[in-house]
Formats: sequence, structure tokens, C-alpha cells
Amino acid sequence: GAAEAAINAKVDFSVDLRWEEGGYDNVKMLQARAPSQPPIVTHPVTGDPTWFCNVHSHSSKLRKDRESIYGAERFEDGASQINKSDMYFGDDGDIPNEALEEMDQVTAKNMKYVKMREGDVVLLDNYKCMHGRNVFDGTRKHGVAWFEGWDGEEDTK
Repeated sequence: GAAEAAINAKVDFSVDLRWEEGGYDNVKMLQARAPSQPPIVTHPVTGDPTWFCNVHSHSSKLRKDRESIYGAERFEDGASQINKSDMYFGDDGDIPNEALEEMDQVTAKNMKYVKMREGDVVLLDNYKCMHGRNVFDGTRKHGVAWFEGWDGEEDTK
């Protein structure tokens, strides 16, 4: 329908919309399900295997854990209110909490923080750098652009 067309125009894959209960806070909601994707992909330029999975950001269990650390009130508006996503295995099976916690621990051990000031810009290669943001006060502008690399990128192989 119209909702699927609007969502599919913003992403590079087709979503399946479903009314289901559960996930973030056990309420009935319209869920947009992306097709199953492997968590490890090949970088298009270097050919290196790359972890390409947002489980650290989109797991409802890990998000609830962050709420208990930073305070639930930090997650009550903006994208935190509408982005109530969750992660599943390719067969729609639940990912065990132990596996989610292990992925979160590996992520935490490899995090590097970038302290930003007003006017700063960060450019990231999605294939080379898992990224996110911590809680903060204030507003942000989030721009996304896709591009075909840079001069000399072939030399990184």
C-alpha cells in the first residue's frame, strides 16, 4: 500500500509491513520488516569481510539496557520514540540475550569516542566503520549521502 511505497522510497531494499505485538514495549504496532541480510558483507572496494549489522543499535533488549544506564527519560522523544526497532535471526527467530550481550561487549571494547562541537561534521564509510551516537543535550542535524568513493581508494586494497 501507500505506507510501504513511502518507506521503500527511502531505503535500498523492500520492507514488509506487519501489525504485531512485542518488541520494544509489548504494544501492538506497525512493524517494517527488512529482508534477511547476512551480518558480514564484502567491502565493495577492498574486498575485506566487514561486520555490517546494526544489532547494537536496533536490538530492543540492548536499547532497554541503555535506558537503565542513562535514564529512560533520555529516550522519550525524537527518533528514540519512533525508532522502536528490533533484531531477529533470518528465520524471524529471537536472538538470545546472551548473544546480544556478547555482541554489545565486543562493540563496547572497540568504541572510540569523538567529542564534537557545534558545526563539526563527521563523514564515515558504512562498510569500514560501525557508528552511532551517545545520549547528549541539544539538537542535531543528521544528513546522509551515498557516494562512490574517493581518489586513491583503489590503493587501499
